[in-house]
Amino acid sequence: MESLVGTPVTIFFQDLNGDYQWFVNPQSVWAEWDRTGTNECLLFHENDRQKLAKAKQLASETGEARSVDVTAFADDESGRPAHWNLHFTINRKRDQETGADGYICSCIDVTDQKQREQTLKNLLREVAHRSKNMLAMVLSLSSQTARVAPTKTEYIRRFTGRLQSLAKSQDVITESDWRGSTLSDLVRRQVRDVVPLADGKITFEGDNIELGPNGTLHIGLALHELVTNALVHGALSLADSVITISCHREPGPDANATLIWRETPRVHSSVDKQQSFGRTMLERIVPAAINGEGSLELSNDAVVYTLSIGHSEII
Repeated sequence: MESLVGTPVTIFFQDLNGDYQWFVNPQSVWAEWDRTGTNECLLFHENDRQKLAKAKQLASETGEARSVDVTAFADDESGRPAHWNLHFTINRKRDQETGADGYICSCIDVTDQKQREQTLKNLLREVAHRSKNMLAMVLSLSSQTARVAPTKTEYIRRFTGRLQSLAKSQDVITESDWRGSTLSDLVRRQVRDVVPLADGKITFEGDNIELGPNGTLHIGLALHELVTNALVHGALSLADSVITISCHREPGPDANATLIWRETPRVHSSVDKQQSFGRTMLERIVPAAINGEGSLELSNDAVVYTLSIGHSEII
């Protein structure tokens, strides 16, 4: 039995009444207290006791070892309720010292393994959920873009751009271990990287809030619509253009934030049209998705887009 020292394996004898008679190398739940003389009914719920009884019956009938996974419940050494996931291997044997009939059992604590498996399952569910949401967004973007695009070539250009915007935001989310992104990083990916030669014309100022995954995706789409319009129809088509992106958040954990895009000078823009999907995206779709409000104001001098961001989207 000295070979068990330093291993996670506990060996013990249990009589036919379910009482534990002795232990070798007690680990896990067996090391919290001296369990000698304890009955299994004090550690296992009814359903797990039935699983153990079935394994013992098969071990007795076949003469072969049987394995079963069960969960023990007890107070830990601090007196707090705890549980341990255990893997039992059960053999029907007679105790050589006392001659009592019972079972020689080996036990390994697999709690950490079970927790890792559960974490992986949760992550896979989350990935599946996010994938379905992403596919729904892609389908919506495709259908809405196709509905208003005047030509097939224009549809491909607009839809590809919006799809690339989603991909950029998703890259930011993935790199942050699915937390989301800072607003400044999102601005860099969606705006500055698109027009690197105009970097001096684009400034970001104010509060650098941290957005959750949903906010990252939808605000990324809004920034894409704004910078694309500025490049094709707006200020970035001129030499003297200036774009200021600012953000302000009131103090307090439940406070919303306000994002403002100010573009000067004003140039004729495709978003002037009330029925344009780009304007619908900015004033209805994105605000609704982030529990906020959006407005696009077109004056003689500037294009100003104001977007309130719900506190639920801010980490």
